[in-house]
Amino acid sequence: NTWDKSKYYDCPSGYHWACTEEGRKIFKGNTRRSYTYVYYDQCGWRDSALSYGGVERYYFRFRDSVTTNAYKHTRNYDEDQLQFGTSTSNFAGIVCIKD
Repeated sequence: NTWDKSKYYDCPSGYHWACTEEGRKIFKGNTRRSYTYVYYDQCGWRDSALSYGGVERYYFRFRDSVTTNAYKHTRNYDEDQLQFGTSTSNFAGIVCIKD
């Protein structure tokens, strides 16, 4: 589960791989909290939203994360703002937004 910075990842039909600016608009860091972790108990994710398929995964990446280093962490609440870092390990996937 390593993020390959040179690879283009694709979203399902009807969705596109979001850029950092789109992520900033969605994940604004509202004070109103759902207290729901990113992907918690959804689509096969288990163990407090940190693992999928028995492998720990933390970082959802954006289309331009190679230059912005932006990510959405699986241990953050849905509303939390983006974070930034260069790690390529514990790759959770990409952020897809409905067209």
